[in-house]
Amino acid sequence: MKMISLRKNLLFWVLPLVLALIAFSLSRLNTARVAECRLLDARFKIRGPLPVTETPFQIVAIDDQTFQSLQCKWPFAGSMYAHLIKNLNRAGAKLIVFDVEFTEPNTLYPGEDSLFAAAVREAGNVILAGKIAYTFSNLLEEPYAAAVPPIPVLEQTGAPWGIVNEITDPDDFTRRYLLYLPLGEQLKLSLGLEVLRAMRQIPDTAKIHHLDKICRFGDLEIPLYDEQSFLINYYGPAGSFPAISFSSVLDDSAFDLGPEYDSNYMERFLMRSRSVQTTRIANPFQGKIVLIGVSAEELHDNKNTPFYDYEGTPRKTPGVEVHANALQTILDGSFIQRVSPQVVLLYCILLAYAIFLLVGFRKPLLGLFLSVMFSIAVLTVALGAFSQWNLWIDLVAPLGTIALAYLGATLYHYLQERREKTRIREMFSHYVPDQVVSELIRNPQLLKLGGERRRLTILFADIESFTTVSEKMAPESLVDLLNEYMTAMTSVILAEGGIIDKYEGDLIMAEFGAPVRFEDHALRACRSALKMQETLDELRSKWIVEGKPPLYSRIGVNTGDVIVGNMGSRDLFDYTVLGDAVNLSSRLENANKIYKTNILISQSTRDELPDEYVTRALGDLRVRGRAETVRLHELIAAHKSHLPPDKQRLLELYQQGWSHFESRKWAEAADCFEQALDLDLQDHPARMLLARSRHFESNPPKDEWNGVFTFEER
Repeated sequence: MKMISLRKNLLFWVLPLVLALIAFSLSRLNTARVAECRLLDARFKIRGPLPVTETPFQIVAIDDQTFQSLQCKWPFAGSMYAHLIKNLNRAGAKLIVFDVEFTEPNTLYPGEDSLFAAAVREAGNVILAGKIAYTFSNLLEEPYAAAVPPIPVLEQTGAPWGIVNEITDPDDFTRRYLLYLPLGEQLKLSLGLEVLRAMRQIPDTAKIHHLDKICRFGDLEIPLYDEQSFLINYYGPAGSFPAISFSSVLDDSAFDLGPEYDSNYMERFLMRSRSVQTTRIANPFQGKIVLIGVSAEELHDNKNTPFYDYEGTPRKTPGVEVHANALQTILDGSFIQRVSPQVVLLYCILLAYAIFLLVGFRKPLLGLFLSVMFSIAVLTVALGAFSQWNLWIDLVAPLGTIALAYLGATLYHYLQERREKTRIREMFSHYVPDQVVSELIRNPQLLKLGGERRRLTILFADIESFTTVSEKMAPESLVDLLNEYMTAMTSVILAEGGIIDKYEGDLIMAEFGAPVRFEDHALRACRSALKMQETLDELRSKWIVEGKPPLYSRIGVNTGDVIVGNMGSRDLFDYTVLGDAVNLSSRLENANKIYKTNILISQSTRDELPDEYVTRALGDLRVRGRAETVRLHELIAAHKSHLPPDKQRLLELYQQGWSHFESRKWAEAADCFEQALDLDLQDHPARMLLARSRHFESNPPKDEWNGVFTFEER
């Protein structure tokens, strides 16, 4: 029993840990990683867009309007970019950044690349884009990395360039921003870091340093998601950052867009007349970092981001705006930091144990409700942490842990219930009727360790002169005889809903009304006692024919308050009853020796029997160790119709004699008892009371005599 309990407790404490580890391990798979990222996207949408009114960035987009107004093919002529740079600088742009790769000469417009290069050299505030290309070969252990800078004519201008390599998640969403890539012994900076270098005037000699997943570059400290990237805190869907069409920036008095589109848009920002400047609209380029990139769908530089289907409208974000989001994240210091895997694992373990402790021992539906409440709480915490502190708390592993823990706890509870039911059935099936066992299985708390006060009826049955019988029989034959007797008596008790408390040699102790309550426990016990004597009478007839010694039993029945429950230790216990009422039942069984009766019951038992039950009072008895007296009754039959006429008449005479005896009419009492004995000379109670009546007739008792007889048993 102790080992079973130990295994049970060990399983309870180990299983949540195992389930948490399983959930955490599954969350590392690619499919789960995609789900985790989508749950992060959901937090962006729930949080909603952030204001970007104070941004230092102005986007110039090569959009659909550009293609419609310019009526030219891609790639555009270098002279257009040269004109664009001049207009932006005349409008007061602080920095001009191209998120357009010029890594191949423009064969569509030969010779124009030099015009573009001349404008870049003259401006001195242009940053260009390039890439690092990787060559994969079976001959190489690692892919070969090679820089793909702008075309030589642009590179020779001395303008810095940064890589625009993209890093996407398995679902092809862009959530991270690449800061650098290794190129030989050097680290090539991204376009964004080159912009920040220019904005913060970080020297060209500055190096990137790593410290506890922090990238340090000049005065910048950027929390890394992995070795080379950080999480972008997107400010909203596409269009969150201000954007002006590429063609509008070209549109000045010297650049003709044709009658449909030409408005000389840039002239309002390029005029030098002070009288005009005081009335012009706000200059969107003054002191700004201008990011130039494409947004037209056919150029394939639009990205899937967390706000892709915000408010139900699918919209990709132009790559240039991804740069703006990443740069704004760094400038604002609004970094998204993901909780470490170690903390997530600990979180999962705590959740698993919480589910097991709070859910595992409740009904499945209640457990499901609590698990759903746990899930809602986890979601609420994750959303609050993201909205308030930009903290990314994993959800797949915790929610998976809750699901597995609920299933595990439910299964554990089910298996424990089955084990408990099996244990209860095995424990009580030989001693308790089937309907009682079923009730115990439905309500195992009835068998909790410890006792409770309850009113029960206790039955003791013992074989008369068993020692004498056992001395005359071989042990094997005695065991067979005793087993046959015990089996028959037990069947009678179980049939009436009683339970066998214990067998002690030839003694049977049983109780009625526990562990399952029923109000007619006294009646059931008395029916059992009568049926036991009837069954034993049938067995005696059989045993005599078989040459076996006949057995006779004495039965005592008492009703009273007892302590009932599992008594003992947690690993070894008995379901039993304790109390004075138990002791009195045993004394009643023993008192049958005095009155030479078969069944004696107490007054408390008689009070709970129907009137038609046939009993007769034998007197008040004081047993050893008990100050209070008890009125004894012999239980004779369930109804007088079960008795022959002579027995009925004998009992009538006995009752008359008993009434005279209690009234101290000794002569009248003796006369009635004598008439009763004329009907049955073997009626020992009548003989005892006749002797007492004759004695008191000659020797009247004192006035204080109460008729109590003291029984000094062995």
